[in-house]
Amino acid sequence: MLIIHLLLASALAQEPGAPAEAQPPPVQVFPGALNPQLSFNGLFLAGAQWDDGALTTPHLGGEAGEAAFPGAGETFGTGLNVQEMELQLRAAVDPYFNANVVLAIPGTEGIEVEEGYVQLVSIPRTTITIGKIKEAFGRENLTHTHGLLTIDKSLVGQALLGGEGLNDVGVNAAFLLPTPWYSELLVSADRGSHEGLFNSGKPEGFGYLAHWKNLFEASYETSIELGLSGAAGLNDGDGLSKLGGVDVTVKSHGRGSRQFNRLIWQSEFMLLDREGADARTLGGVYSTVEYSLSSRVWLGGRYDYLGIAGTEADKAQAATAIFVFAPTEFSAFRIQAQRQWAPGGHTVDSVVGQLNFTIGAHPAHSY
Repeated sequence: MLIIHLLLASALAQEPGAPAEAQPPPVQVFPGALNPQLSFNGLFLAGAQWDDGALTTPHLGGEAGEAAFPGAGETFGTGLNVQEMELQLRAAVDPYFNANVVLAIPGTEGIEVEEGYVQLVSIPRTTITIGKIKEAFGRENLTHTHGLLTIDKSLVGQALLGGEGLNDVGVNAAFLLPTPWYSELLVSADRGSHEGLFNSGKPEGFGYLAHWKNLFEASYETSIELGLSGAAGLNDGDGLSKLGGVDVTVKSHGRGSRQFNRLIWQSEFMLLDREGADARTLGGVYSTVEYSLSSRVWLGGRYDYLGIAGTEADKAQAATAIFVFAPTEFSAFRIQAQRQWAPGGHTVDSVVGQLNFTIGAHPAHSY
């Protein structure tokens, strides 16, 4: 009865013939108008490095990321270092677009945009990405530093793709193909500013890339992924640079009480053919193995060979072993031992420990 009396009083209070007060339209709020998902990742290093006496003094005790010899992989020096810090922001812009921004601080100086893009996700079986993107060339190039099995990247990845990898401003489109298995074809075009690869500086000097990813289920426990990659563009020597790659990944896990006993084998082959000035042909391969003893502990290793189709001065190898203890998905301790056989027969040995931590939202890694 009280509610009826209140309604009658409200109706009588309104003047006869007076229009009802207009109500403002409801405000439409998209997910992107709210706080985005934030995450921060830090990588700290402590280690020791030995060499055969051929390194110059500045390299000893130097910062992470210095090269021991031309064509060799990165080294870590002796002492304490910050490998990288990374801030990531993710959000849905509206029902049509998602956005992702990754700001990286290599070492302790400078901020760079590692990735910054929007994705159109409203077209069935198709995803279009626009912005600065880690290009879909193989497996390793797509993986952020903290997501790698080992502390450093492979020799062939460093030699052919550079420390930052294929990472440029462009647009790509990924299409889910109508096949009985998972099959995705991605095509991409970027501005062509990859140092040493597609960097002609000409308006028409775009870089082009294609990647075909296929995933097969060998059994309930095992999956096999096969990828083919190709990229091309004009270089600063007035020639064409062509890059090809093949990647294979096998994943297997147990059941029941052995579900955390996971085995991952990943291998990747890359070959560069550079025409024009400074013409060269160089290729290489790496192979990693990871075995999880439990949900928190796993062992791994990597073998690198650089120098396929190259000269004797290009040849380098590395053998790496790693132990990982991850109390949760937000933190991990890694201990890595590595020997590099650099060009000229020089050797560099290192033992490095890494603390890897993440705070905030922890986005899922690529499968």
